[in-house]
Amino acid sequence: MVGNIPNFTKIDVLRCFLRLEKNMGRQELARELELGEGTVRTILEELKSKNLLDSTKKGHFLSRKGQDALKKMLDAISHPKLLEAENLYPEYRKIGVLVKKASNIQGLYKLRDIAVRNGADGAIILKFDGRLYAPESDFEQDYKEIEGQFDFKDNDTLIIAFSNARRQAENGALSIAIELSSELKSFINEL
Repeated sequence: MVGNIPNFTKIDVLRCFLRLEKNMGRQELARELELGEGTVRTILEELKSKNLLDSTKKGHFLSRKGQDALKKMLDAISHPKLLEAENLYPEYRKIGVLVKKASNIQGLYKLRDIAVRNGADGAIILKFDGRLYAPESDFEQDYKEIEGQFDFKDNDTLIIAFSNARRQAENGALSIAIELSSELKSFINEL
């Protein structure tokens, strides 16, 4: 008998892991991740098999290894955040991920393609150097509405992916963050 084909990706596992900083029940995780409870159960078991989670009858919680891995990730990126930006693709849900001191952001069209391949309808990649700007564009746009939603430092990169569904937008933003962050890439490669 053949088992079920998983209906989640490694990026969904990362999305789940990033939410485990605080205790959260499986139902709440499933709702936030826009995944079924059975799928979340499978993801939690995957994380447990990698010794990133421990569990008791009261639920799952990060192991010491999981806490260390999460701290390293959050030193490299921000939590994905639903953005409030009325002037930027107002018909879509937008997820922003701040990548701290991203070094290699050349070929932005390739990074945007990665977001689309992972479910987003599109993505915008912005740099911060005293202000947010689009590095490969001469087009000037005011991003002050977004600047207040993150704690920017010079040389940070903001990834904004958009889609009709939060899950697809978040998967798109994180797929680019994985390309820009060795911590995330290492985590994904170990899954």
